[in-house]
Amino acid sequence: MPMTLRERLMTTLRGGQTDRIPWNTYAWILPETEAGRRLHAKGLSLMGSKRIFRDVYGAGISISEKRFEVDGAPLFVRRIETPKGVLTEESTIDPSYGSRWIRKYFITGPDDYPAAEYFFRHTSFEPEFEEWRREEARIGDGGICIGEIMPIPILYIMVSWMGAEGLAEGLYLYRDGFDALIEALDRQYDRHIEIADESPAEVIWFPDNVTATIISPAHFERYCAPVYARAMPIMRQSGKIPIAHYDGSIKPIMANLARTDLPVIEAVTPKPMGDVTVGELKAAWPEKVVWVNFPGSYFLEPAEVIEEYTLAMLEEGAPGGRLVIGCTEDYPYSEFYKTFSAIGRAMAKYEGYEW
Repeated sequence: MPMTLRERLMTTLRGGQTDRIPWNTYAWILPETEAGRRLHAKGLSLMGSKRIFRDVYGAGISISEKRFEVDGAPLFVRRIETPKGVLTEESTIDPSYGSRWIRKYFITGPDDYPAAEYFFRHTSFEPEFEEWRREEARIGDGGICIGEIMPIPILYIMVSWMGAEGLAEGLYLYRDGFDALIEALDRQYDRHIEIADESPAEVIWFPDNVTATIISPAHFERYCAPVYARAMPIMRQSGKIPIAHYDGSIKPIMANLARTDLPVIEAVTPKPMGDVTVGELKAAWPEKVVWVNFPGSYFLEPAEVIEEYTLAMLEEGAPGGRLVIGCTEDYPYSEFYKTFSAIGRAMAKYEGYEW
C-alpha cells in the first residue's frame, strides 16, 4: 500500500526510506484551483505553517499602527513607545504577491539601540497552539503543518529591525551595543525553544534565511552556531524535527552547517540560482536531509526544459534518500500548472511509476 503524503514526508525528514521521493509546496502558495487540487492528488504534498507563540508586552511598552494611502498604495506606520525612546517602522505591501516590504526600519542607528533593547528585554512569550492544531487537522494526510518560532537572533534583527545596512553598521562600528541587542534576543530565542519543546508540533520551523552573502563563516561561528548548539539538544530530547530555512548563498558556509546538529536544511536553492548543486550538498552533509527549493528561473522555461533539469537533479541528488523536492518561493501563477506538471512527470519517470 503506498504511503500517504504525510507519511512520505515525515519518514524522509526522520532519515528513513520511502516509496517515493517527497514532493512538496508551501500550502499558502498552492493555487486554490482545479489544477492545484489535481496536482495535490497526484502526489504534491503541502506544508502549512503556524506560529506556536504569542507576544506579551511588559510595563512601559505601547504599540500602535496607522494605515495611510500614498500614491494609491497602502503605507503602514507602526510605532513602539518605550521608556528608553520611540521606534517607528514604515512598510508597504507588494502588489504582486501580497508580501510586506519594510521601507523604514525600527532601528536606524545606534541612537535607537536603547529603546530596542528595552523592548526586547520586556517582551515575553506564551504558548499558542490552537491555530497550529486547526491547520494540522485541515491538512491531514495531505502533508504537515510546522510549528513556527522566531528566526535566530542575528537574522531576526536584520530582517525585521534594522536591515542589511544596519546590520553591517552594528557588526563593524557599534559592536558593544549591537551585541547587547543580540544577547537580549538570545533570551527571547531560548524561550521560543522551550515553547517548541512543549508544543504538539513534531516539525519545528527555524525560519532563519541565513545567506553567506551577508553572514560570513566567521559571523556564522560567532552568532549562529552557538544558538543551534543550545537549541538542538532540547529538540533531540523531545523528538522534534527542526528544519532550518536556508534559501540564499550556501557554499561559503556549507562546512559550518555540516558541523551543526541541524537534521534538515530546507529551501536550499541549487544552481543556476543558487551556488551549489544538490550532489555537492548530499556529499557535504551525509547525515542531513536536503529540502530543495526548485529554482524559480525555470518556471519561465518550456516544459521539456523543466523536465530535463528535474531529471538531472534527481539523478545527482536522489540516491541515498534524504531528499525533498520543494517549492518554497513565490512564482508566477500563470506558469504553475506547466512547471509543476513537468516536475511531476520527471519524478515519475525517474522512479518508474505512471504519471
